[in-house]
Amino acid sequence: MQAKTFDLNQVKDLIKTPTFFPFLMIWTTHGIGGWGISFVLPSVIYELGVSSTAISQVMTMPHFTLVFIILCSIAILIHTKHLSPWTAGIGVEIVQIICYILLITVKQPVAKYVFVMIATAASQSFFPIIWPERIRAARGTTTAGLAIGLTNACGQLMGIVGPQIYQSKFGPAYRVSYICSIGILSACLCAVLITWAFVGRDDRQREAEKVMASNTSTPF
Repeated sequence: MQAKTFDLNQVKDLIKTPTFFPFLMIWTTHGIGGWGISFVLPSVIYELGVSSTAISQVMTMPHFTLVFIILCSIAILIHTKHLSPWTAGIGVEIVQIICYILLITVKQPVAKYVFVMIATAASQSFFPIIWPERIRAARGTTTAGLAIGLTNACGQLMGIVGPQIYQSKFGPAYRVSYICSIGILSACLCAVLITWAFVGRDDRQREAEKVMASNTSTPF
């Protein structure tokens, strides 16, 4: 089945692409292991002794402000070619894992609030950093559309599985939840490294194809 807007051969090629399943694994594991931390924030704010709804809402603002700062800073570094998106993504994942480890051991409410804030900001910064690489790795109209749809679909598992990991029965310490998230994010980190290697190889192949096409079209 072929048409201007849909090409079945592109679908087959997408599935055969080495980066296809690693990208899906990145979105699945980070969505489940990373975004679940947002369920902990209300409990941490309550441990600080804050009961006012207005103040509680204000205390969620630093998390999103930090996301804004992180993304703007990384965007500038990537744009000026001082940092690779993959390096930035790996760094963000490592920071989040470190925060989870510290949250297992720390009991002081203020410290827990700070680490949850950093972990939440790191979690919400990851997808925007890696997303352009997901788009760049797709070739063809059908391939790009299907890749975007399936990748986003896997990301939605964070709303299905995430709440199960961070159930109230694991609170207020959420040690079991943090340990599960560390394991899942470690799998995400491995998927990022594998995908980075595959994308790098694909980039080299594309460059070789361009050079070959250029040499072929050059008149003697």
